[in-house]
Amino acid sequence: MEKPDELLLLHAGTHISEDSFNQAFGRILSKLRGSDDFNPTRTNQYAGLDRSFLYAIERGEKGVSLFTLFRIASASKLTASEIVRHLELALEEIPEGKR
Repeated sequence: MEKPDELLLLHAGTHISEDSFNQAFGRILSKLRGSDDFNPTRTNQYAGLDRSFLYAIERGEKGVSLFTLFRIASASKLTASEIVRHLELALEEIPEGKR
C-alpha cells in the first residue's frame, strides 16, 4: 500500500511507486543482459559502471539518474530512448495491485 509520503509517478493515468519503477527498470536490464544489445561486462568496460551496481539495478535495489541511463546506453547497442521505450511498456504491464 501507499505510504502518505511515498513519491509516486503518474504514468498513463496510473500512479506508480518509486520501488515499482526501479523494479521495472531492473527487469528491462535483466532481460537485455547477455544480449547483443546489452552486456554488463561491456557496460562496465565502456561506461565505467561496476557490475555489482548494474546487478543492484537489475534487482530493483538502485535507481538510476538520467546521466547513468545515458552511460548504460552508450555502452550498449541501444539508445537511451529505446531503453526508455522498453521501460514505458514495462510500466504499463505492472498489475494494478503492485503499482
